[in-house]
Amino acid sequence: MPPRNGAGVAGLAVRSAPHDVPRIPDDPAGFPRMPLAVQDTLGPELTRAAEAALADAGLTRAEAAPMGCVTASHHATAATAQYIAAVLDGAGPRWLAPQCFLHYSPHALTGRLCIDLGLDGTALTLTGPAAGVDALGYAAMMVESGRCSKVLVAAAHWPTPSPAAPDRTTRLTVAAAVVTPDGGRARLTGWQPGGGHPAVRPDTGPEAAAPPSAELTDVTAALRALASWRDGDDGAGTQLTAAGSRLTVLPGSGR
Repeated sequence: MPPRNGAGVAGLAVRSAPHDVPRIPDDPAGFPRMPLAVQDTLGPELTRAAEAALADAGLTRAEAAPMGCVTASHHATAATAQYIAAVLDGAGPRWLAPQCFLHYSPHALTGRLCIDLGLDGTALTLTGPAAGVDALGYAAMMVESGRCSKVLVAAAHWPTPSPAAPDRTTRLTVAAAVVTPDGGRARLTGWQPGGGHPAVRPDTGPEAAAPPSAELTDVTAALRALASWRDGDDGAGTQLTAAGSRLTVLPGSGR
């Protein structure tokens, strides 16, 4: 039974492909000309996924303008942190590209999305292994409360190799969803944030006692699971879980 005053997913997109992470130059003279991974690769890919999700929801740029934005990131901007550390720890004069500080914080991904897409609603960034589930749950809460009429949820996962690794190619996965009051085939309800947040009553279920898993650091997993469920033949609902957080997905009116 669909939740009263619920929220659903009207658009969804996932992109995943190998991408080169720029190698830290051995010669400090190369730092000023070094491509910045977050600025030049991650940011544009996340924007493309968001544009695809908006198109899937049938929203024009003008219709999307009032939307809020919730982004999930777990170390996705680590490539910029590596760049800064390599420069500061190196011998000789230090010079940091000023742009790197604009792409150091995970919230930089949210800011870029809002600028690229012209969004002017509430914007925030969630981090940690449960961020993907929590971003969907928080977006649903924003829609249900009337804080935003629509919310863009975005997530990025890009494992950053060691600076000394011979192969600097890793898989970048980005995903985006559009949450609205009348979402299509997927309805969101029953969000239970976990992760030991002080505002949340401790979960005593079996999952709470489980040790953290490296797989949970991929914050796009929740959106990918949602896409797989939405495109499948299962008429029943499903549950998205990560690091103690839970979100129930029910079939929507369009399923």
